[in-house]
Amino acid sequence: MTADLPGTSEFDRWRRTSPFAIVFFVRGTIEQIRIYGQLLATFGLAFLLVRARELAGELIPVAILLIIAVAVLRYWFFRFRITGDRILIRQGVVKKTALDLPLDRIQAVNIQRSLTDRLLGLVTVSVDTAGSGAVEAVIPSVKRAFADRIRAQVAAARRERLARRAEADPSAEGVAIPTGDQRRPSRLADEALAGEAPDGRPARQLATDDPSPGEVMMKLPPGDMVRIGVRMLGEGPVGVLPLMFLARDPRDLLRYFAGQLGYLEPISREEVPHDLVSDLAELIVRAGFVAAVLAFFAVLGIYGAFKTYFGFRLYRTGAAYRTRAGLFTQHEVVVQSVKVQQVTLSQNLVDRCFRRFRMTAQPVSDDAEVLEVPLIGANMAEGLRAELFGSEGGGLTLLPQSRAMVRVSAAFIGALTVKIAAAPALSIPTIGLLFTGPSAGWAQFALIWVLVWTLAGAVIALQRWRRWGYVHDDDGIAVRSGFVARKVEAFLFRKVQSATVKQSPLQRLKGLATLEMQLAGESVEVPYIDHRAACRLRDYILYKVESNARWH
Repeated sequence: MTADLPGTSEFDRWRRTSPFAIVFFVRGTIEQIRIYGQLLATFGLAFLLVRARELAGELIPVAILLIIAVAVLRYWFFRFRITGDRILIRQGVVKKTALDLPLDRIQAVNIQRSLTDRLLGLVTVSVDTAGSGAVEAVIPSVKRAFADRIRAQVAAARRERLARRAEADPSAEGVAIPTGDQRRPSRLADEALAGEAPDGRPARQLATDDPSPGEVMMKLPPGDMVRIGVRMLGEGPVGVLPLMFLARDPRDLLRYFAGQLGYLEPISREEVPHDLVSDLAELIVRAGFVAAVLAFFAVLGIYGAFKTYFGFRLYRTGAAYRTRAGLFTQHEVVVQSVKVQQVTLSQNLVDRCFRRFRMTAQPVSDDAEVLEVPLIGANMAEGLRAELFGSEGGGLTLLPQSRAMVRVSAAFIGALTVKIAAAPALSIPTIGLLFTGPSAGWAQFALIWVLVWTLAGAVIALQRWRRWGYVHDDDGIAVRSGFVARKVEAFLFRKVQSATVKQSPLQRLKGLATLEMQLAGESVEVPYIDHRAACRLRDYILYKVESNARWH
């Protein structure tokens, strides 16, 4: 059993959280009631309440008091306790729930701090275990010392588990801490197993006395929030802007939407005078309207970036990586490098202008917290990828413009063109032929329609072929894809769940195939590569999975 850390006894009894946790339980109660509210709306009861306003006026205060009462009861029956080797949680009013979480099975301890929590010096702790698909337990409104105590005990339990494994099987893999610097991590791993910190103190005392989140690897200044917000603009609803040019005058469009909302009578185009504005004034009005819409979305994006990523920091403590960010609600995510299944680097057009990327590290569980770096440079991304993969995957790269990437066969262009253009190119001519019959004018229109869609499909297919590529070594693979934006997904072979080789009729004709690799959360494909090479790679991946005990 893990020895108790100094000060653990204060938590080794059943305790309640802070009374301010009632706010947390109020939110949870409202979220649960929301489902039943949707059912009520479905059966028309909401309509009856709206019609009977005097009844609604009496029910709303009663509903609010009932929600608060339920939240108080949930707070009162919520208790937790930390022993030397586990966390115990008891909760529930009618339906009782007992959680028993061994410390050495805890994968991550994440922290959230709302604005109220930060003013009161409290945090909300969420715990992920190795076998859970989502957050296993949440302990709201506790002191920061409690979260630090859990992390310290989890680290101590993990060290003792690794030490026992090393004693039982000295040749077992997975003892060394994989990071980019092979000398420093090995030394830290040996000292952690020996119970001694680099400065001579006991490892448990180091974890207890040093509540800092670790070494700061990078941080984002406020100026980067603007860049992130502008990037969100490119991913937002900017596609509605062409609607501004469908009307002759932007005021027509505004009056149309106002008419739909019931503020004005809908107008027809015949009611608009043709000499309303000159062509130049009309163009200026249109451009100003579009600029105003763009500015509005840009402000929203920048606000969202400040709200989510303000004060972003990336920390490293041994083999654990932690991010901390947030303007009002401060959110922390902790991911162990050995639990990272896939690393993704993405870049849209705005990111390309700034020469920056967005990087995510997905743990084994698809529902677990994802380690995200919203804005990162090329060198930093490659260095972080090397640290997360450790001594493996040295021949991989996350950079989409890398010359190491090998393109797939050019036959992919023709097949993708047919896939993209066939349905829209043939739908309109076929419908017209069925309803209007053959005619010279319709045949000419149908031919132009098919040519336009074929050309558009060929351009899209060509760009996607240029974006698609892959590179692999003995340990893993990196796959590049995208159309306007670019994305590179890298992972180790030993973390693949299954590998399949597929062939379409065209691929069989040309001796090509598609390699599909299934991970825990998604599948990644490498299309139109040599069939024999795909089979060899598939067999090698399965060999790596079966021969390596460190699947996690």
